[in-house]
Amino acid sequence: MALSRRRDLALWVLAPLAVVMVVGTDAVSSIATASWYAVLFTAHGMLRTSLPVLRDSERGMTARVIRGGVSPSAYLIQRAAAGASVSLAQLLPAAIVAGILLHASFSELLVMLAALAISLWIATLIGVLVASVNRTHVEACALCGVLLLLLLHMSGVFRVPPTGSLGAALEEASPFRALHEAFVRMVSGGGASGSVAELAWAIGLPALVAAVAPRLMGSLAREG
Repeated sequence: MALSRRRDLALWVLAPLAVVMVVGTDAVSSIATASWYAVLFTAHGMLRTSLPVLRDSERGMTARVIRGGVSPSAYLIQRAAAGASVSLAQLLPAAIVAGILLHASFSELLVMLAALAISLWIATLIGVLVASVNRTHVEACALCGVLLLLLLHMSGVFRVPPTGSLGAALEEASPFRALHEAFVRMVSGGGASGSVAELAWAIGLPALVAAVAPRLMGSLAREG
């Protein structure tokens, strides 16, 4: 489906690539660059899944799939996996260009790509949940924006919390810290962190989605 919509495919690939080119060649601070990239890539993953899920629901496709015998949990998990795979493929050119512009080493690039893949999996699962509790694209975009900014703030993208504070504890448990830290490592060196919390989110969130899927499917499986 993603490949068949060539105009949308081009936009989803070229838009993040254009942002990376502008930010990466501009005279902004290195830390600000890392924050820009964390926001760009996670927003892409969340919206890239949430809006198509709503579109399929409006067209009645979800209802037909469920009537065909697919369980609600399997549908939502597979939908998130498909969204994460498509987002990763679309963001790969922008991610590689970002690494080149930041003069990243090969190992730093690999760490960033691994963090990006897991972060997109988390973001798409959140996008599926958002689509399941909203009925319009406007509502989904608004809720995605609020959740994304809160989670990125919690992940230390917009500020550095004092050591030992509640903010620091939340940052340790945040889902997108590993991706942000991977970009920070590219621009200022040091070791990347946040992988344990990210893996916990990547394992625990699908279990939550599967558990609440039967309740959520009542909204998504309505006739278009």
